[in-house]
Amino acid sequence: MPPRTPIPVIKMDPKKAPWEQEKKPHNRWHPDIPPVAEMKTGDLFRVETIDWTGGQIKDDDSAEDIKHVDLTRCHYLSGPIRITDEKGEPARPGDLLAVELCNLGPLPGDEWGYTGTFDRDNGGGFLTDHFPEATKAIWYFDGIYASSRHIPGVRFAGLIHPGLIGTAPSHELLKIWNEREGALVQAGENSTTLGGVLHTRPLALLPEPKGALLGDIPSDSAEWAKVAGEAARTIPGRENGGNCDIKNLSRGCKVYFPVFVEGANLSMGDMHFSQGDGEVSFCGAIEMSGFLEIKCEIIRGGMEQYLTPMGPTKLHVHPIFEIGPLEPRYSEWLVFEGISVDESGKQHYLDATIAYKRAVLNCIDYLSKFGYTKQQIYLLLSCCPCEGRISGIVDVPNAVATLAIPIAIFDQDIRPKAGGPPVGPRLITRGDVAKSKYDGSKPLTINQCMCGGGH
Repeated sequence: MPPRTPIPVIKMDPKKAPWEQEKKPHNRWHPDIPPVAEMKTGDLFRVETIDWTGGQIKDDDSAEDIKHVDLTRCHYLSGPIRITDEKGEPARPGDLLAVELCNLGPLPGDEWGYTGTFDRDNGGGFLTDHFPEATKAIWYFDGIYASSRHIPGVRFAGLIHPGLIGTAPSHELLKIWNEREGALVQAGENSTTLGGVLHTRPLALLPEPKGALLGDIPSDSAEWAKVAGEAARTIPGRENGGNCDIKNLSRGCKVYFPVFVEGANLSMGDMHFSQGDGEVSFCGAIEMSGFLEIKCEIIRGGMEQYLTPMGPTKLHVHPIFEIGPLEPRYSEWLVFEGISVDESGKQHYLDATIAYKRAVLNCIDYLSKFGYTKQQIYLLLSCCPCEGRISGIVDVPNAVATLAIPIAIFDQDIRPKAGGPPVGPRLITRGDVAKSKYDGSKPLTINQCMCGGGH
C-alpha cells in the first residue's frame, strides 16, 4: 500500500483571532453547531488547532495576561467534523466512533507553549488557597524536548495530546448536563465536603452567551441567541469525552467515543506538548497551538454492545481508549504520598482528592529545597510527565494518593542524602516564574508548622 499524505481539513493561523479563521472554531457544546467538514471512515486527515484561549496569552515575561484572561473565551475547538462510512452513510446515535490519533505536533512556526496559574478571583485552581497570584512560565520546544527560561535546570520529553476531544451531545444529553450541573450550583458550596477545602469557585460553569463562538452560526441571529443560551461550557469532561486532560491520548492512541447525534460531529482542541497527571495548576499543561492527523472508524451499534450505562439513561456512558506505543521512557522516580487529612488536620473519609492535594503539596515543599521557588515547582508538576495514582481506596478512613516525579528531568540529584539538601555554595537558585500580584481579599491557607511561611 503506497504512503498517504493526510488530507488537510482544517487550517488555523495562530496570528489571527478565532473569529477571523477561515473555518471558525467553536467554544461551546451544542448539537446544532453545524459541521465545518465531512470525512469518510478510513480517510487520513489533518486538523489544526489554536491554543485554548485563542491567543490571549503571549510569549513574554509578564503574567498580566494570565491574571486578566477572559475565561468565557475558551476552549476553541476545531470542528465539528461529520463522519460517514465509505458509502456515505453517517455515524448514527448508538454507534461508537473509533478515532485513531496517528500523529500530533505543534504548528510549524509556532513551536512554543505556556503553563500558568490563574488569579484566585479569576479562575483559581487546585491550590489557589496556597498560590492565589497569577503566574506564567514559557516553554520552547527542541524536537521532542521542552525547556523554560522561567524554570531552568529542567528538560523533559513531551507526550503531545489533545486536552479536549469529543463528539457532540444530543439535545437530551445536553439537558441532562445543564440540569445536574445547575443543581450543584443551586445547592451551593456547603452542599459538598470539598467545597470548603479546595476553594475552587464556581462549583460549575453553566451556559453563558458572553464570549461564545458557535462556528458558522451568525452572531446576530435568533439561532445564535438560542444556542448560546443552552450550549454547555467546555470546562469539564463528560459522557462525550471533552476536556478530560488525559495525557496518554497521544500518538498511536485509539479512542472509542459514543455517538449521540447523526454524523458524530467530532471536535478537538486544547493541544498540550506535555502534562502531568491531574494538570494541577489548571492553566497547567504546556498549552500550545498544534495539529492532529486522524483516522476514524464507525462501529455500528457499538454503544449497546460495548458500553454499560452507569446512570438513569442509556446516555450515561463514557469513552474508552487504547494507549499508544510511544511515550517518554523514565526509569527512576521519586514518589510522594498524601492521605485524606487536610492542611488544618481535619480527617476526611476516603477522599482521594484531598489525598492528591496533600501529595502535591508535599512534593512542592520538598523540591523547593533544591533552589526552586514553590511557584516554579507548582507549574512544573502541572506540565512535566509526572505520574499520579489513587494508590489506596480501601483502608478506612484514609485514601492514599501518590505523585511520582521522574528524577532524570532535573540537572541535579533530587534524592535525599546524608548531610541534607544543598545549602550555601552548593545551592543554585533558579530564578522564578512571571508573577502578577494577587489583589483580592480571600483568605489564604498557611502552613501552621511553618509559622506563616507555607505559601
